[in-house]
Amino acid sequence: MKLNIKKLGIEAEGDVEGIAKKVLDNHEKDWKEKYDLKHNAKKEIMELKHKYKLEEKQSESKKVDLLLKNLEKEQNTIKKSKNQSKNGIIIISIILFFIYGVFCIQGFKDYHIISAIISLIQMLSVLFSTFISMGAFKLFENDYKIFLIISVFLIIPWLFFAI
Repeated sequence: MKLNIKKLGIEAEGDVEGIAKKVLDNHEKDWKEKYDLKHNAKKEIMELKHKYKLEEKQSESKKVDLLLKNLEKEQNTIKKSKNQSKNGIIIISIILFFIYGVFCIQGFKDYHIISAIISLIQMLSVLFSTFISMGAFKLFENDYKIFLIISVFLIIPWLFFAI
């Protein structure tokens, strides 16, 4: 396009359409670049969030695994301590069984029949305690201790009839 300004005496030529086209092209390119940049930024943010969530789940699963391992270790130590206490109970029960056996024989020998029967009951309760602590059968929780305590408390009535 040619522009004539004759009144002023200036004659100028300008490519207004080309300049407008360049401005519009630049504006369009800027818009596309901004859109692409924003779209790519959103994609990256979404990928980072997803990656963070996966890492978080993995760390949680590691924590759960660690807690389960600790729990298993604690259960193993509890089982070991229970087995050790049961082994002690078994040894005590065997010793008491022989002591009560001697008392039973002595009671029948000296014609103290009631004390001999009490010693026999003590022997049976110690025998139950031993078998239960070995795992032969189970009645209820800590039943082996109860039978052992019963046998020890029967010493009081045994003393009344043995003397």
